[in-house]
Order: sequence, then C-alpha cells, then structure tokens
Amino acid sequence: MSDKATLLEFGFSEVRIEKALKATNNSGLQPALDWLDAHANDAGIDDPAVDEGPSEVVTNEHAQSIKCNECDKLFPSADLAQVHATKSGHQDFSESTEAIKPLTEEEKKQKLEEIQRKIAEKRQKREEVEKEEQRQNELLRRKAGQDMTEQKEKLKDQMLLREIEKQKREKEDDKRAKQKIKDQIEQDKRDRARRVALEKAERDGEVVEKKAEPVSMLQSGLPKIAAEGGLARLQIRPMLLAGKGSPTPPVTHVFAADQTLKDVIEFVKKVMPHVGSHFKLSLSFPRMDFESRHESMTLKDLGLVPSAALILTA
Repeated sequence: MSDKATLLEFGFSEVRIEKALKATNNSGLQPALDWLDAHANDAGIDDPAVDEGPSEVVTNEHAQSIKCNECDKLFPSADLAQVHATKSGHQDFSESTEAIKPLTEEEKKQKLEEIQRKIAEKRQKREEVEKEEQRQNELLRRKAGQDMTEQKEKLKDQMLLREIEKQKREKEDDKRAKQKIKDQIEQDKRDRARRVALEKAERDGEVVEKKAEPVSMLQSGLPKIAAEGGLARLQIRPMLLAGKGSPTPPVTHVFAADQTLKDVIEFVKKVMPHVGSHFKLSLSFPRMDFESRHESMTLKDLGLVPSAALILTA
C-alpha cells in the first residue's frame, strides 16, 4: 500500500496528504506523519496546494536527510528540521546521506494512535474553550436579563408611586371642595339669619319704604354683615342738591357695628343711585366730615354705634 493510501486510511484529507508528501520530498510515511502533526493547526492547511515547482530540500544530490547533531534525529526536509529546532531549541544541523527508514506496520499503528490521540486532545481542548465561551456568554445574557428585569421593576415602582401620589392629591382636592361647599352652606345660613335679624330691627325702628324686598347678600352684591359686635342704626339725610330737584327723604338702615364706612357708602350707592358716586358723609354733632381715610374704619370705631344721623352732600 502506498504512503498516500495509508495516510488516507488514517483519515487525513487528500489536500493535507499531498502537501505533506511534497514538503517531505516523498521521503516516506514517517516524515509525512511528522509534517502533518507539526502543521495540523496551520492557517490554510486545507487550502488546495499551489504548484511551485520541485522542492529543493537539500543541495547535495547524495544527501537523503537532514540530521540534528545534538540529538541525532533525521528529518526528510528542511521544513521539518526547522519545526524540530523551534520545539527543541537545537541549532546544530547537517545534511546526511542516511536514508530515513520506512515505518513497520507496528510503528505505523503506534504513530497513527499517537496522532489520533493528539488530534483528540486538541479537539477536546477546543471543545472546552468553546464550552467556557458559551458559559461566559450565558452568564452575560442572564446578567443583562436580570438588569433589564430590575430596571422594569424600578420603573413599575416609580409609576405606582406616582399613581398613589395622584390619587392622594385627588382625594385632598375632593376633601377641600366638599369642605368649601359645607362652608358656603354654613355661610348662607348665617346670612339668612342676619337678614332676618336686620329686617326685624328695621320693623321695630324707623324703616324707610323700599322699592324692592331685600335679597341674598350673595345676589345683591351688598357688603356682608357680621353678627358679632352689635348693631348701628344709621339715618342718612340727603341735603338739597343744586339742580337736582326736590330733596330725597332720609333713609334709615341697620348695619353691623364691625362694618366699615365703605360699606355704608356702597349701600348709599345702591339705594340712592340718583345721587351719583361723588358725595360726602358727615355728622352734624359733633361736627365731623368723613374722608377717604375713614372708609376702612369700622362704624364702632367712628362712634356711630348704636345709632347716628349722617348728612349726605354732593
């Protein structure tokens, strides 16, 4: 059986076998196996061989091998000798006329087992490396998935907190709105009670005929009257205004003591619109002319409680 057939039986590809036989100058099975073992992981080892002409392994036509003078090993080509030098560190080589003996069947079997063992070891190492890479990739994938899950949970918690805050604000707004309605109802009750009290007081005293019945303070726009602090019954006497015709009869009205002079002025504008908006109020005794600085003072502070007569002039 030829060396090529034997190598094919060993499981090597035809491309690798042709490269090995050419590199070893067809020196036999053993050199070819050594070359295949040394170049098993070379880049492009399985690429088709390029015909570069006859290989010049040795220059001496009688030389049949290259010998390492440090360990006495024979090599069929300079290529394999260089591989040996790289692995062993040996530097002393020479050409030899000694031919490399072909392998026996037993040696072939042992060599094949050795090559298969090395191939299996390299394959196992490669598989272990690939397995470790897969494990690291899986760890990275799980870590990324865990980080994404944590981020989603964090975002979910933030959204839940915002929703809780929103509901809390809505409840507070509803509570304030309900309280405002309750306060308004209570205020309306107090306004009605004050109005009844004022109407009774006017009936008991001098009451000027009114053109219209009193209406709610909220509807009429008149100043609100506080129940505390007593009452002030004021008689407002318009003086004859030049060019205005006959004098207007006096008007009597009951105010709360804590209302201001501004409230009285607004009342006059309501019930005596014909006098205009520019007029003055004064007391005849003791004589006192009220000015703008008095408008913010209460009727009690101005000495108009419990009753007084005011003179209205243009």
